[in-house]
Amino acid sequence: MPNEVAQTHTGPLRPEQEADLLAELSHAKLDQGDRALVVRSLSKDPYGAGVAELINRGHLRGVENYDGILKMCKKGPSRSDPLSSMVPAAYMALTHATELQSRGFTRLGFEFGDPTTPWDLDVYTRNADGGIDYGYQLKNVSSAKKVLKNAESSADQLDYEFMRQGVAILDVHHSISTLKPRVFGAMEELAEESGVTFLLRFEDGAIKIPADGSIYP
Repeated sequence: MPNEVAQTHTGPLRPEQEADLLAELSHAKLDQGDRALVVRSLSKDPYGAGVAELINRGHLRGVENYDGILKMCKKGPSRSDPLSSMVPAAYMALTHATELQSRGFTRLGFEFGDPTTPWDLDVYTRNADGGIDYGYQLKNVSSAKKVLKNAESSADQLDYEFMRQGVAILDVHHSISTLKPRVFGAMEELAEESGVTFLLRFEDGAIKIPADGSIYP
């Protein structure tokens, strides 16, 4: 079983992070209005400090479509709909790209796909010839009851025929014990049918389906 758990809150943007964050956003050529929106958003979001820490390191500057992830951070939580924030998704993507980079993969990208296509890769790696190698769908799941629905959605979004391997990483904010055997069986069938590897990260452990599935290139 993979030694991983679902991402946890880092707290909102800290005052001492703001100057470096603004410098990095400026380096990425975000206009002043967008920079202000990102700061405001991260100041309200429970994952804001984590996002700022990863941006401030500057290690992902050269990743394809990096500015798209930065602009995603403009949409933070609102009083009427705290769950509408895109910051948790950005944190998950930045964290996974950082993990890939730490493993030696340098040809990385964010957000491959557009509204005209059924597939959508949150993070991806490229081959030496430029083709997509591994594609990732990353999702935060509030309950174990929603695992199968999110897994099915991820499999559809990973249905890109020119890619070697699709991987769906689902952060399930529940205990691993809440995953029902029926759902686990359905996930095994889905993995076999789709060819996708699923990594379910719970608050207290993780499950990979299939057990011998590949997560990294």
